[in-house]
Amino acid sequence: KNQTLQNMLSDIDKNGNANIDFDEFIDMMTAKMSDKDTREDLEKVYQLFLGDDDNADGIEIKHLKRVAKELNESIKDDELNEMIVRADTNKDGKVSFDEFYNIMTKKI
Repeated sequence: KNQTLQNMLSDIDKNGNANIDFDEFIDMMTAKMSDKDTREDLEKVYQLFLGDDDNADGIEIKHLKRVAKELNESIKDDELNEMIVRADTNKDGKVSFDEFYNIMTKKI
């Protein structure tokens, strides 16, 4: 519905399969970030993933499913789970803010 969003999605879908894989997502997010983006800015983005889940202490697959649905993206559960696994360095099944920050700034 949002042409800007659709253009951004088509720009980052490098393999043309109409799905955004984890590497394409990271490339898009880091390309959109500049040096002026701060840890505080990333905290706001992180909170968008958590949504209204006040009890959440990390991004879980349910949060990724909600965001994908809001973007009208059809992403399989195993692909969403791979995103969690790749970012979850402490292997607790969810992505903490520090893990999110590290992956978004390519510090891991």
